[in-house]
Amino acid sequence: MRFILILTLLTFNFFYVKLTFSEEKIPLRITIYPTIIDKNVVGSSTTIINNKIIRENSHLPLGKLLSKFSGINFENLYSGVDVKSSVRIRGFGEQATRNVLILINGTRISDMTIAGANLSRILMEDVQEIEIIKGGVASVLFGDGATAGAINIITKDRLYLKDKFQIKNSLKSFNTKKQIITSIKHFDDFVVDYSLTNFETDGYRNNSDYDQSSFGFNLTKFNDDSSRSFIEFKHTDEQTRLPGSILLTDFYTTPKYSRFSEDFGTEKITSLKLGKELNLPDNNKFSTNLRLENKDQYSSMLSWGIRYKSKTTLNTTHLNSQYTNNESSSDSGITKKFGFNIYNSTYKVDANNWQYTQYINKAEQTIVEPSMILNIKDKKIKGLNYEVGARSHHYDIEVFNQLSPKILVLSNKEDNYAWSLGADYNIANENKLFGHISRSYRSPRLDEIITVGPSTNVNPLKHQFSHEVELGYEHNLSDQRYKISVFKTLIKNQIFYNPTSFANENYDPSVHKGIELELDKKISEKVDFNANSTFINSYITKGAFKGNETPYVPKWRANATLNYEIDKNSKFNYSYKYFGKTRAGNDDNYLLPKSKSYHISDINYSHKFKNFTFNSFVNNVFDEKYYTNLIIGTGNVGYVYPQAGRTIGLEIEAEF
Repeated sequence: MRFILILTLLTFNFFYVKLTFSEEKIPLRITIYPTIIDKNVVGSSTTIINNKIIRENSHLPLGKLLSKFSGINFENLYSGVDVKSSVRIRGFGEQATRNVLILINGTRISDMTIAGANLSRILMEDVQEIEIIKGGVASVLFGDGATAGAINIITKDRLYLKDKFQIKNSLKSFNTKKQIITSIKHFDDFVVDYSLTNFETDGYRNNSDYDQSSFGFNLTKFNDDSSRSFIEFKHTDEQTRLPGSILLTDFYTTPKYSRFSEDFGTEKITSLKLGKELNLPDNNKFSTNLRLENKDQYSSMLSWGIRYKSKTTLNTTHLNSQYTNNESSSDSGITKKFGFNIYNSTYKVDANNWQYTQYINKAEQTIVEPSMILNIKDKKIKGLNYEVGARSHHYDIEVFNQLSPKILVLSNKEDNYAWSLGADYNIANENKLFGHISRSYRSPRLDEIITVGPSTNVNPLKHQFSHEVELGYEHNLSDQRYKISVFKTLIKNQIFYNPTSFANENYDPSVHKGIELELDKKISEKVDFNANSTFINSYITKGAFKGNETPYVPKWRANATLNYEIDKNSKFNYSYKYFGKTRAGNDDNYLLPKSKSYHISDINYSHKFKNFTFNSFVNNVFDEKYYTNLIIGTGNVGYVYPQAGRTIGLEIEAEF
């Protein structure tokens, strides 16, 4: 019934808005860029990764590219691929996948489970730019799950793409191979494009093979001079071996060792997206899209002679509509943005627990979120802009134990909200002061409620919410830019996994506070330098663990990049990363010392010759031995996930 209602709403949006056009006022065709933030969030620290930077770092996985920017950590369990990974923003460590939202063109790909968004599904060749929105203001922009911030990935606008056929092949250490075929073709007012990819690797460790194949198809129709409709289909098939963590002592002697030689997981994802975008008179805009996704996962793990098997199915429906009323249409100095989102997720798990007892659980979760953002230009004080936003959150979940007799385990309805107030003051000579205060939230994920063991013992979790304040200054000239921002976030009812009770619980309040420094400098016509540094103090403020630091969050981290344009066809790039010591996961009593810090250096050389681009690279040039995600295990010993040493690679790209 919900599905029929959503389709009806979408159809109504398609046709009703078209009928509101006046034939005398049809505007010229203008690109409808698929973003809600207009390149900046007033009062907040926002980073735009442009297409030039993306192309210069095409040899890097998306997660590693993101980690080159201030305030962002990226750590994966298995080196070289973006699966089993998390993007961590501003003091969120273990819980980052629940508090950082990943989107493509404003539509979330982070689902309603604790699993992080699978960044390997994103085809970087199709990305135009990436928006990084830090802090609780992202909750107002995009909704549930964006307490720490959001990553909005913007794809290339098909209106301006030329016809092309592109082939890209890459080879890297550990028998890593990747092939990509993409094509785009215009037919009058239609644009058709598709992509085929295959990625496989033996991995750095034993039992770490990974294989992914995917197909994507998009048909876009430019209906008239001011609107477009599109349909998009994607399918991904993925097999991942799971070597697991190893003893910290084994890391120094046999880092490639796997304790789980038989563990594996498979994932099949199919999605369909329908959308329409319109430029209305007076530069107003409207967009709406419906995304349907089916995700089937299966995992098999052998531990202490017990074979754990888990088969899960997740079906998600997301309706997203946005309307922007431009201030020029009313000459009021106020731009109004209205949004409406519906998420419906159905999750089913068939598994066995440590007593080898089968359980079959099913949950259905519905979230409805209307939102409004007002961008106000002060007419009395030149250069002063305000932004006020609010989002309402309506949450409904039911959980059943499907084993006979069928039992209703949990039924919960709850309302929440987010708001933000920000201001920018543009001073003469390209100086800007900015600041904001905000409130954000997140609801419990489906599999935070359906946990290991039969769900008859599940207790409802409270919704998490937080308050944040941020102040910053930015200086921006043609040959240099620097920025400093200071922030503090107070989080209440933060949801953590308790390793003692084997359940998710609401913990005591915690604080995330820090400072971010950024510098971009054009040293000469051919040489650019970029650097950033982040200090974060993230800790619990009350209760038995008062003062404990958040696991996996370093107090200090830094990045530096030097780009040298040898000539118009050749470029050289050097990157450096420092990652400080972090506390172990699940180690509330501080029984383990902090993990070791590490330094990573990468180099990259690219050369373009006619229709061909050659890209060679060496990652971790000095062969640094390091690990991620230190966790305390049975017997109070440390377990870690070893990462690869020096790796080399070559990419060849042909475009016709």
